[in-house]
Amino acid sequence: MKNPSKSQPIITCKDIYKHYGEGSTRVDALNGINLEISPGEIRMLVGPSGSGKTTLISIIAGILTQSSGTCLVNGVDLTHMPDMEKTHYRGKNIGFVFQTFNLIPTLTCEENISVPSVILGVPKQEALEKAKKVLVDFGMGDKIGVYPPELSGGQQQRVAIARSMIHDPPIIVCDEPTSFLDIHTGKKIMELLKEMVVKQGITLIVITHDTRILEFADHIDHIEDGKISE
Repeated sequence: MKNPSKSQPIITCKDIYKHYGEGSTRVDALNGINLEISPGEIRMLVGPSGSGKTTLISIIAGILTQSSGTCLVNGVDLTHMPDMEKTHYRGKNIGFVFQTFNLIPTLTCEENISVPSVILGVPKQEALEKAKKVLVDFGMGDKIGVYPPELSGGQQQRVAIARSMIHDPPIIVCDEPTSFLDIHTGKKIMELLKEMVVKQGITLIVITHDTRILEFADHIDHIEDGKISE
């Protein structure tokens, strides 16, 4: 993916609608979303459960396709891209951080972190060495060779963040990254994410119900009934 210009949005959603089913079973998840996100921005999406937040980031990430409207990610429209090409695009250009960490318990910390690189074709040993360096950079050099069940929740989330960044994606999407963490650990995680945003120019999109971390946002969008409220 080309490097985005600071003057151009890295994400542009225009009149995005998304529905599931037809007729009496139809559910309207998004009802005309218009959104622009700048490169290097921390954008937070808040709203009640079922408001459309996860559907929106899934469209941005190329996991779902909108029913109508356009979504450009750094000028690229994924709508008509073949599935294999879309999967490769997603793997290379978007990192994911989840509330449940999604680490593989039978792999060491560095092996978990190396997974996206290996999937993209980086030789396993090279990917592992980079993963070890990232662990050191994250202050977790003493966790090399350690398995996720041996870590605290905050440490597991640090490993998950390292995994999302190992392949240098320009965009990272976080789905409730602090909801299972205490306030101190949650803020430490957000400080780490913000540091990475500043250092690497990453664009960070965060879905959250955690009002304790809203102070880290450059902009907050409130979504309800599939619309961004004014």
